[in-house]
Amino acid sequence: MSSIGSIQVSEQLRMLREGVTAEKPKSDIKNVGAESGTVSFGEFLSDHIRAANESGLESERALQKAAMGEEMNPHATLIAMQKASISLTLMMGIKERLERAYQEIIRTPLG
Repeated sequence: MSSIGSIQVSEQLRMLREGVTAEKPKSDIKNVGAESGTVSFGEFLSDHIRAANESGLESERALQKAAMGEEMNPHATLIAMQKASISLTLMMGIKERLERAYQEIIRTPLG
């Protein structure tokens, strides 16, 4: 199994899925519930990928309805298609930036 630094790749993937949290100081133990709305990076990314996919599916449904003559408003169809296009473009931009950041981290010398 390969490792980067002292952390195994499987451990890094687990940290992406589950999130990385710093240990709380003993004085803040009373306020543990105050931060219950946090989301891990992996969850955040998968939620937005799911939303982009749903936008694409909605666009397909609108296009099918327009082709079958069920949708009489062409503007709604075009808006759904444009929304899906923008979501896909945004997700591809995020993917490219994540890949570049990963490559930069890999090229960083250790020690």
